[in-house]
Amino acid sequence: MILHTDLGNGIHQLSINRPERKNALNTALLIELADKLDALVADKARVVMINGVEGNFAAGADIDEIAELSPQQALLDGRVEAWRRIRNCPMPLIAVVQGYCLGGGVELLLSCDFAIADNSAQLGLPEVTLGIMPGAGGTQLLPRLIGKARASQMVFSGQIYSAQKMADWGLLADVVADDEDVFEVVTKIAKKIARNAPFAVAQAKQSLLQSQEVGQEAGMKFERQVFSLLSSTADKQEGIAAFKEKRHAKFTGE
Repeated sequence: MILHTDLGNGIHQLSINRPERKNALNTALLIELADKLDALVADKARVVMINGVEGNFAAGADIDEIAELSPQQALLDGRVEAWRRIRNCPMPLIAVVQGYCLGGGVELLLSCDFAIADNSAQLGLPEVTLGIMPGAGGTQLLPRLIGKARASQMVFSGQIYSAQKMADWGLLADVVADDEDVFEVVTKIAKKIARNAPFAVAQAKQSLLQSQEVGQEAGMKFERQVFSLLSSTADKQEGIAAFKEKRHAKFTGE
């Protein structure tokens, strides 16, 4: 259900492949996605693009699974650990959003580092229209990104929004113009990321994640610790040497 494409130079694409369900996210799919990300980390991949096939990102969680969940099963659901693994992946994750991005699709977007969409994208958290609520980070991650007021409006109303509105609110990093291909745009960004020092990028991601988990002083302390760690790497020496010699750096992740 997850298609893997190696785009070269450390760039990989993982595509959600359930077109008959508009790429709705079930337990098996989320675990497979987490497993594939773990495997790419082990293979020293540098950046991953996540998208859905046939013009939809992900139209939410699998309703059939949700309908069968008891309260106890909801707490012990295998998706909980899969979501945690996806959120904590040390590589940069870029969501490439087209078509429906609803419910769990928005929560997958929130689990990525940033998202870029085209104007076909429709985004929302409609869980309350089904008598439930977001359960994979929608009420925790979204307010940190767009603020409590706008997050509350999205969660309470269940409304579906345009890509441009979500970019204006800060949920999307960008919306490509109609005459641009979103995959070409994101691939160019991924190439820029992949050229940078991989250990430095990974540590920068961990520092950014800390900003969502701890207070400012603790976050500043963590940032300084990882900055200090990077001061002793071979990649730092290579980066500075390349800058002085006016050449492209050749980073190894060491």
